[in-house]
Amino acid sequence: MGNPRIRALAAAVVALSLAGCGSSSDAVQVRQTVASALHALGSGDGAGFCSEATQVGQTKLARTVPGSTCPQVIELVGKHLSPAQKSALQSVKVGPVTIRGDQASVTASAITSSRGTLKGFLQKGSPATLLTKSGGTWKISG
Repeated sequence: MGNPRIRALAAAVVALSLAGCGSSSDAVQVRQTVASALHALGSGDGAGFCSEATQVGQTKLARTVPGSTCPQVIELVGKHLSPAQKSALQSVKVGPVTIRGDQASVTASAITSSRGTLKGFLQKGSPATLLTKSGGTWKISG
């Protein structure tokens, strides 16, 4: 991912895809939402990734490439991921989450993988992935 624009898009994806009280059930659901979104990204499944995001989150992501939709942006980023990054995203594990009411966050350091590499995609200091609970479902919001 040497292209600066693609790196910026990837950062937007992480910010969208990556605060404690809350039930352990909520924590499990937050981890599942983030993992599912990253699995979809690793397989180039734009619709799958965007289904894990709020409407506001989808709009934010779509605006990173004028005239594009959320799935199109994810598919574009997916095309620029290395095979090692795709492999890592397919086997991603999400660790500790922070939950405050109907808001949650997951830091980049809480996302790991047993295969491939997340280097060049998730970096120390990357913005946390923010989630919002609405209607009993956790969605990535920013």
